Amino acid sequence: MTKYQSKFTVADAARILKVDKVIIQKWAFMFSEYMGVKANPSKGITREFQLEDIRVMAHIYTEWEDDPDIECIKIGLNRKDQFENPYITDLISSLTPIFIDPPEDIDETWTHGAIFAGLSSFADLLPLARAYKLAGDRLTEIAVENEEAWLLICPIMFNYRHSIELYLKVITGEYKQNHNLIHLYNKLTVLLKNEFNLKPPEWLENTIVSFNDFDPSSTTFRYGGGSEKDEVFIDFVKLKGRMGWLSKIFQNILHHKGITY
Repeated sequence: MTKYQSKFTVADAARILKVDKVIIQKWAFMFSEYMGVKANPSKGITREFQLEDIRVMAHIYTEWEDDPDIECIKIGLNRKDQFENPYITDLISSLTPIFIDPPEDIDETWTHGAIFAGLSSFADLLPLARAYKLAGDRLTEIAVENEEAWLLICPIMFNYRHSIELYLKVITGEYKQNHNLIHLYNKLTVLLKNEFNLKPPEWLENTIVSFNDFDPSSTTFRYGGGSEKDEVFIDFVKLKGRMGWLSKIFQNILHHKGITY
């Protein structure tokens, strides 16, 4: 079963560090000042370790001898040596679940990750559309800077295509599991005509039609290959600029419809 919490029993810690459970209990007591309160609970309460407790014990394990120098081990813990050892770092990484319950002490300094709460409504597709467009931009910048366009072509194009699809679904209110961009674009043209008496510029239509022609089912760039089109060259610098124009138009339409985020 997938673990979403980083909590470990004495038996878990013993298995991870390949030592006897008695040793784990001994370390928890001897080095209690470096561990969480649940590592040495009151009588009758089950002992419980967090990831950082395992990190501390991993350091103890690497320094433990038949006649261990306890003070020397504590000096190392005070110096935070447990964060410098590659073995310990890899061990903790291997034990950390991909998806975990939000830590109680999480705050604005936790910039190394993010909380995912799922989508509560289709209106939340708007920030997601922006995110996919931004992902395409960032990958494009990396590809051009590192001369890796050939390597990142599919992720870039998938992110851009999916961004277009999400924008169109938010604007038109069409949320069916359908990846057909032409269907969505046709609904867009009707909306613009009826609500604003406007017609999309030719370059916008060409952009959406091109993406749909080359990847009609949103699988070509997702899985690579599978297109019946001839070989083509994609200028990522120009494409990034085109996607910038496109997203601005979409944002303006949403603004006039009263949809913002």
